[in-house]
Amino acid sequence: MSHLQHFARRSALCLAALTPLLLAACGGGSDAPAAAGAPPPASGGVPVAALALPAAPALPAAPANIGSGTFECRNVRIGAVEIDTVSVPAGAVCVLDGTGLIGSILVNAGSVVDARNVRVRGNLQADGAAAVLLAGNSAITGSVQIKQGAAALITNAQIGGDLQLTANRGVLLAQDNRVTGNIQVEDNTGGVTLNTNVANGNLQCKQNQPAPVGSGNRAASLEDQCRNLAAATTPPSTGTPTPPVTPPPVLPPAPTPPTGGTFTCRDVSLGAVSIDTVVVPAGARCTLTGTRLIGSVLIEQGAEVDLRDVVVNGNLQAERAARVAVAGASRFGGSLQIVNSGAAKIEGASVTGDIQLTANSGLLWLQANRVGGSIQVVDNLGGALLYDNRIVGDLQCKQNQPAPDGRGNTAASKEDQCATL
Repeated sequence: MSHLQHFARRSALCLAALTPLLLAACGGGSDAPAAAGAPPPASGGVPVAALALPAAPALPAAPANIGSGTFECRNVRIGAVEIDTVSVPAGAVCVLDGTGLIGSILVNAGSVVDARNVRVRGNLQADGAAAVLLAGNSAITGSVQIKQGAAALITNAQIGGDLQLTANRGVLLAQDNRVTGNIQVEDNTGGVTLNTNVANGNLQCKQNQPAPVGSGNRAASLEDQCRNLAAATTPPSTGTPTPPVTPPPVLPPAPTPPTGGTFTCRDVSLGAVSIDTVVVPAGARCTLTGTRLIGSVLIEQGAEVDLRDVVVNGNLQAERAARVAVAGASRFGGSLQIVNSGAAKIEGASVTGDIQLTANSGLLWLQANRVGGSIQVVDNLGGALLYDNRIVGDLQCKQNQPAPDGRGNTAASKEDQCATL
């Protein structure tokens, strides 16, 4: 192993120093007193607070032209580009920073991966890895499977499938994750901490030595060793939360768009231009910044769109989209309708009509919006968070699993699952 590889690998392993055991393993002391004012541990685990992640290992950049197919990420850093599948070979180190993957992340024996702000349409699979870090509001459409390895830290991730931690020998920490399927923790021997995770399925913990610790977790059922790791009954903090931030994809600018008619936004970005209607076709990605639309934004199956400071006279309509993000001082003359889709974040928007979120599978975050009509949140499965929205009409929430959470919303009436928000 080269000196650089040894240093990078050791640095990545020490990322897991957020727990006392790994702090000692990385060469630090485990007997130092806690910082003044630090929150207490959750049932013997790390403090339930925002994690201050160390810097990623300093590695040289990967070649600019990675190409298609599987890229062997050996001791390099990949930035905000879209590629197919990444394989981290045995004993190597790989850093992914804002990377988009059509396929999966495959982590082999003795290797290290540091993945932040990644968007993965497949899975993250690690078999015998030395260390795995997944952080920074990453989104995995499939499952995260980490088995027979050492340390792992999974935080603030949106996972469309299951989170599976099996037969690992190092310290494991999962915190602030949103999981559409199950969280399964079995046969681990290095210690497991689970804090403030939400699963639509079950939280299942079996045959771990020692038993997992933590608190604040929500799931359809909490079973076996994790049956006592549920949400605390203490009231939530009154501070204003910060919505998750996912860097928009780096896309090339579009050719000069037409001044009328419909523009197909396929893997390009639009700036401060005035056009009619934008269609984001199936599987494509589109970024609009300061764009003015006479018509509407139409988002098709598997597409991703990032809107910032846009003015849309019509509607935003998304059906089976992968992800929708609205930020900045965006304004809509019509309604926002997101149906049967993945994650959505709508922050700081002015909407003349309604916001309708129906039967979506990813995390939904609505904050500081001004809505002339109603907000309707129905039949969603990925969790919904609503903070400080001002609604002229009604706030209606029905049949969501789990029930929406949040506070500080005002409306003509707040109904059903959102009656106390």
